[in-house]
Amino acid sequence: MNGIRRLWRIFLLALWSLFFFPAVTLCCVFRTKWSAVCSAAKWTQLWAAGGAFLIGMRIRVVGDPGRAAGKLVVSSHTGPLDVLAEGALFPVRFAPQAEMRHWPFFGALTALSRPVWVDRRRRTLSGRTAEEIAGTLQHGLAMLVYPEGTSSDGRHGLLPFKSTAFEAALRTGAELLPVLVFHRALGEAAFNPAWYGNTAFLPHIWRILGLKGVHTCVYIMPELSPVQGETRKELAARTYRVMSGYYEKCLADFTACGTAALDREDISDAEIKIARE
Repeated sequence: MNGIRRLWRIFLLALWSLFFFPAVTLCCVFRTKWSAVCSAAKWTQLWAAGGAFLIGMRIRVVGDPGRAAGKLVVSSHTGPLDVLAEGALFPVRFAPQAEMRHWPFFGALTALSRPVWVDRRRRTLSGRTAEEIAGTLQHGLAMLVYPEGTSSDGRHGLLPFKSTAFEAALRTGAELLPVLVFHRALGEAAFNPAWYGNTAFLPHIWRILGLKGVHTCVYIMPELSPVQGETRKELAARTYRVMSGYYEKCLADFTACGTAALDREDISDAEIKIARE
């Protein structure tokens, strides 16, 4: 059964992506640069929402995704499921590592979203990269960054933040929107759908495609603003402290809510309070 489910999902994802490639190309080719970037973000949101649906993701959101516009979205990172979940929630521009553009299929797919390629080996943003991020924020798009620099297991706290991405907020004065994401495999309680450590990428994706589904919770926390005279390392450390302070509370809520909360259409004020107090 799992094998049939995997093959069926691969077939549907391939069809969905084949539609996405020419659609984005045609919609962006005759536009100005920033019009094309904004259009690509909307198409990417549509693709991510479709992709999440096709692999059985059910996403619960605590907080208002509409608050992301024009902000630097600072997110925890547990692997490719984060990209699908957050891509489906926000019209967002990604900042993937530069070497990803050479990955078969995934590199070409990512390139269509008009991302800001970032060289993780650099300790500072290049002038061009900083200008791209600033332009993104000024045009009202959310800019998504994963400051941990790698993915974790999503159960034992955040990894230390790298400060490079926070330079963009200092240069532009843009607000930061902290986000925590957690995933649970449906039907395989012992399997953690996070991609971390030495786990091989393709076998991991193969296993996820065979799951009955994935339950995901996205917690959107209060905005943070850069402080006059603050360095990027200080801003990164402050953001880390704030997000770490919410981490255990959000993880406990995610663990306690089980699957029942995903069957409701509303989210109570008590649950919203997790992201607002």
